[in-house]
Amino acid sequence: MKLKVKITGRKVHEVGYRVFLLRKALELGVERFNAYNTKENGMQVLNAFLEGNKDQIVAFQEFANEDKPEVAEVSDRVFEHYEGYVIGIADYMHLIQVEQLSKSVPAILSIDRKQDKRLEKQDSMLEKQDTTIQILRNISEELKSVHEDTSEMKSSLPTFIEEKFRAHDKEIAEIKATLTRMQAAG
Repeated sequence: MKLKVKITGRKVHEVGYRVFLLRKALELGVERFNAYNTKENGMQVLNAFLEGNKDQIVAFQEFANEDKPEVAEVSDRVFEHYEGYVIGIADYMHLIQVEQLSKSVPAILSIDRKQDKRLEKQDSMLEKQDTTIQILRNISEELKSVHEDTSEMKSSLPTFIEEKFRAHDKEIAEIKATLTRMQAAG
């Protein structure tokens, strides 16, 4: 006996539905199984085909009619007799594995490209960090130089002020002497 199951809904793709049905077919001992995703009238459709004895077909139909993956959104299930060829379940499992590999390769390459970009950004950040460290070292050296100059000025400031006071005192004394002479002459 052969059965075609057509499951329609808003979300029957990318929810693990085909593997969900495959697992049940394996549990029932079905030797021929196939399933694929398609779209009809804007809706997601899963078509599954199996070949087995009457008990397997009945059990599978009951399961497919009553159960679904947790996140699937199903609006309709249609079961009908099927006359076409159904591939062996082992071949279908290989097909699923190849499909998963074909999905994973671009994902791995994308991760690799993102990693390369992160490394480039990291290299750029390290260069900026090195530049910042050099700038801080230069500033530190300049501050040391300013500190040394300030220290020298601090140590020579009292002598400088004392010399200026003496020069002013002498000048004031000369001005007083000149004023005194002018008053006396006067």
